[in-house]
Amino acid sequence: MSLRLQIIVIVCIAFLILYILKSVSKKKMDFKFGLGWLLISVIIMVFAIWPKLLAKMSMLLGIADPVNMLFFFAILLLIMVVFSLSKALTKEQDMTKKLAQELAILRKDSWEYSNSKKNVNNNGALDTTIEQEEK
Repeated sequence: MSLRLQIIVIVCIAFLILYILKSVSKKKMDFKFGLGWLLISVIIMVFAIWPKLLAKMSMLLGIADPVNMLFFFAILLLIMVVFSLSKALTKEQDMTKKLAQELAILRKDSWEYSNSKKNVNNNGALDTTIEQEEK
């Protein structure tokens, strides 16, 4: 990797780290997701600063080219991100379903309460006459 490319990658990752920290501090990103992205950014920064480390790691793992190791780990990372987002989506769907059910119960209770108030006559006694709908 050329020195110019190293500098560009390091600067871009530094801006990415600052953006992630800003997003987490302003509550635009959840802390656990921000922590994951920070970890990934730091790992990329380490490989950008010491590119020979990537070649040594790929040799130790028995992977022919360092680029193949990067693609392998990138695919694993994407699988983990998709899995964690699927878990979060499932949790949100369960919460949405629960809130919709609670809202339906509250609306039903409110409707029943308002209808029971209409059936009370002026003396405070419950009016037992059934009102017929006009046809």
